[in-house]
Amino acid sequence: MVAALAAGLGQTPAQTTFDYAGATAYVRQGQAELAIPILEKMLAAAPYDLKARNLLGIALLNTGRKAEASVQFKQALQTDPKFQPALKNLAVNEMAMGLQSDAKSHFEQLLKAAPNDPVAHLYLGEISFAGHRYARAIAHYEQSDGLYLKDPQVVIHNARSHFEVGVTLAKAKNYVASAQQFQLAQKGFPDPYQVRFNLTLAYVNAHNYAAAIEAGESLARDFPKGELYNLLSRAYEANGRTQAAYDALRTATQVDPGNETNYLDLMALCLTHENWDLSLEISDVALSRVAPTYRLRLQRGAVLAMKGLLEDAENEFLIAAREAPQVSFPSVALAVVWLEMKKPEQAVEVLRVRRAQDSKDYLVNWFLAEALNQAGVSPGTPDEKEAVAALQDAVRSNPTAAGPRVLLGKMLVKRGQADDARRQFEEAMKLDPNDASAAYHLALIYRKAGNTRRAEELMAKVGKATSVPDSPPATGRNLVKIVREGSR
Repeated sequence: MVAALAAGLGQTPAQTTFDYAGATAYVRQGQAELAIPILEKMLAAAPYDLKARNLLGIALLNTGRKAEASVQFKQALQTDPKFQPALKNLAVNEMAMGLQSDAKSHFEQLLKAAPNDPVAHLYLGEISFAGHRYARAIAHYEQSDGLYLKDPQVVIHNARSHFEVGVTLAKAKNYVASAQQFQLAQKGFPDPYQVRFNLTLAYVNAHNYAAAIEAGESLARDFPKGELYNLLSRAYEANGRTQAAYDALRTATQVDPGNETNYLDLMALCLTHENWDLSLEISDVALSRVAPTYRLRLQRGAVLAMKGLLEDAENEFLIAAREAPQVSFPSVALAVVWLEMKKPEQAVEVLRVRRAQDSKDYLVNWFLAEALNQAGVSPGTPDEKEAVAALQDAVRSNPTAAGPRVLLGKMLVKRGQADDARRQFEEAMKLDPNDASAAYHLALIYRKAGNTRRAEELMAKVGKATSVPDSPPATGRNLVKIVREGSR
């Protein structure tokens, strides 16, 4: 049909082919302005010549006449809606004009006809990236037959997409997949430290400590930063390399001497390994280098309590409480020390004040009940009812803590509520299978109920325990718990 129209206007098919080839050569040589009049003449003779009209659109696009180019591509599609070259060029032109929504629609239409078209995938990757749909962007880039690698800006976009997907996966605690994304993000990501640090962190959270150490040590050679050495210490400690963990944290304090976190983590490591004297030395250095917060006083007080210096610990916790009156941890730690010093009434007083400020603080509720219990309560008295209510609040606020459940179970036993007590002890043992106190009281309940076999099983567990079943909570263990939660 096109050839017949051309012949009817005095132009032979051979001449049409020659003119198209010449116009194509001009476009390829960057002289699109010379191709335009040739193509316009051809289309005047053969208005349905799709190839000529598509090439005219390309020529107009290359000379900056984008709106006119779109008219030509659309006109070609009116003639043949399935003409893929015009559809693709229309979409590319719409991207150049900032019409992303129109371009997206046309590229998706193109993919229905040509699912593997690399140009469509490349641009849809860019559109997805701009819309923060990073996983979709990656999928399109990967189907662009390597086109994204030919544009440095798109390479960066691909890297950023992998990085953002890695962050999203990390937030979902899918750390293995997160690490894979950070690995892929390394090529082209504009901030090599950020992406490699996140890779190391993902490895640590995925418990792949060997990979974390390898990645972190490599990064430290290029970027010796305090936060990185701090992260490396976590990997070393988890990998059983405690001395390396100490050394990494010491390096962190040297690289970033004004950062309190590194001193706190080094003290916490000492606390874990019962290295009390070193922990106090570190706290002295920290006090001389940084403006201390309650966290430093809290850890220092815990170490002093571990050494049996209860009055010194009491003083540190009092200072911490004054420095951070809005925070409950120093008050709870102070109450624990007072319980050790046989001053339950003082502990009750300070914790009642804290509970009035926040009735959902499980540590406050737990140790208020402990203080009331140590002060001496009987079932049905106001203090006993207050203790039970506090423990019930503690369990609701933190269902994963075994300690409040054990004490609540004991108090329910005294009330004669054996079934309710049994449930608390059972839950406590699920949370902490080695809790001798929960096992002991649960055995008594089962024995009284006639379940001798279960009672004997539990008593066997009690016999293997290192702690006395019905003793008060260990001060040191509780202070470590408080310090760890207060340092988060």
